[in-house]
Amino acid sequence: MTTPAKNTICLWYDRDAEDAARFYAATFPNSSVGAVLRAPGDFPSGKKGDVLTVEFTVMGIPCLGINGGPAFKHSEAFSFQVATADQAETDRYWNAIVGNGGQESECGWCKDKWGLSWQITPLALTEAIADSDPAAAKRAFDAMMTMRKIDIATIVAARRGRDAGGLTSFHPTSVPLARAFVGRTLRSTAGPRRPRVSTSRSSPTRASSWRGFPKLLSRKRRTAPKFS
Repeated sequence: MTTPAKNTICLWYDRDAEDAARFYAATFPNSSVGAVLRAPGDFPSGKKGDVLTVEFTVMGIPCLGINGGPAFKHSEAFSFQVATADQAETDRYWNAIVGNGGQESECGWCKDKWGLSWQITPLALTEAIADSDPAAAKRAFDAMMTMRKIDIATIVAARRGRDAGGLTSFHPTSVPLARAFVGRTLRSTAGPRRPRVSTSRSSPTRASSWRGFPKLLSRKRRTAPKFS
């Protein structure tokens, strides 16, 4: 008889603890099914010979599944968080859980067919939202909030301030710079600027000087030297 672990996660199932344990063992590395205990007599949610408890491990974590009937349900208050190295591993676990009667949730969360919650969390996401640059962390966090299964390429691009296609993201803080750039470009392509003539009564000197400008030009034309 093996020595039981000092601390074991006990999970309540209706009557499918063994099925769940075998699914976890087939899906995740370093997972296995151990002892299966059958009831020595009838009990409220079953009868003699039914599976009562199942010992199993999920990625090295010792667990005990109990077939206790429908009285208690799983909830998001408890979940397994699985760190993934790349998109392929993320897809593999996510698709295995959801494709086996599970359910997608938000921000990398999903539920298996027995209602147990899983967080399939790429290391790239964990690193991005812990970035020492608050702006980069917020961009990654905001991107995550739009997702179900995590898309690593989008998270990495958001962290860098780019979209998934490699284009620089446009942020509200860049509006003054953009306006300055556009204004400078328009001025450079519009040709020489015409002098502004004030018609305001508050500046009669400037207005009167422009009114005399045509006479000054005609005088210069009359007195210009002629060349033979």
